[in-house]
Parts: sequence; C-alpha cells; structure tokens
Amino acid sequence: MRKRKRLPIYCYDSIVKQPSLGVITGNLDDRDWILLEAIQADARLSFAELGRRAKLSPPAAAERLRRLEDAGVILGYHARVSHSHFGLPLLVFIEIQVKRTDYTRFQKAVQKLPWILECHHVAGRASFILKVAVPDTQGIELLIGHLGQFGETTTTLALSTIVDHRMFLRDGSS
Repeated sequence: MRKRKRLPIYCYDSIVKQPSLGVITGNLDDRDWILLEAIQADARLSFAELGRRAKLSPPAAAERLRRLEDAGVILGYHARVSHSHFGLPLLVFIEIQVKRTDYTRFQKAVQKLPWILECHHVAGRASFILKVAVPDTQGIELLIGHLGQFGETTTTLALSTIVDHRMFLRDGSS
C-alpha cells in the first residue's frame, strides 16, 4: 500500500492564518526595506541620500543595493514614460489563444510590434494577454487584424487606470 503524500501544514496555515493581507515577507532587514522603498519612490536618489535615510554610509548603501540587484530583488531602474505623449492614448488588453505550435512565431512577432507594451503567457482560456497602447480605434482594428493570424482574440478597452504603478512596501500598504 502506497503512502499518500501529505501537504505540509504551513501551506494551508499561511493562506488561512495570514496575519495581514498584503504583508510582504522575505529575508530583508530594516535597512534593505528603507532602501527599497526609497528607490521605488525615486530611483534617482543619490547614494548619499539613500545612506542618510538608512543610516548607512554612501558606499554601504551602494553595496546593499548591489547585493539586492545580485539577489534578483531589484531588476532594474526605469523611467515611466507616458504612451499618450507618443500619440498612443488608448490602452487596450488583448487576450489571444495561440496554438502551441505557433508560440515561437507569435513571440517573435509581438516583440517587433512597438504598440505592445507587455505580453504575458498565462494559464486559462487565453494563451497570452497583451497590454497595448494604440492611437485610435482604427489602430485597435489594425492590430487585432494582424494578431488574428495567430488565433482568436478578445479585446478589452481600458476606460481609466486605477493602479498604474505598485510599490512594494514592508507593511503591505500603498
């Protein structure tokens, strides 16, 4: 008789007995969190300013950031640019069902299309979800027509954006 493998209790407990919804956990200390929260708010802060906030010397602050980068906690530093200022005011989400045999061709095609801001391979009815910015409804029609060669699409027009950028904060607040 084979023994059934039991799920560890912590899986269930960590979901059901979560002390506070949204709290971020990990092996970061207080100074790491101070640095992370500061650079998420303004990635242009100097090492001197970051060190002052975390009560570290500028070289120590720089070393901690480098360590967080090496650990994959910090993935990069980016400017957030308005797509509207480039003549692409409409934000659209497109779900597409792509045959598995066409995945590679689809992925290469979407990487070449500048209107596509994000492309996510997902589980569920769709294979991929695209976040795109287009100039107008004709642009939506043109893009859907192009993507149609890869499979069936479902399109959703964003009327407004409630959360545009989320910072990870130690206490889970925003």
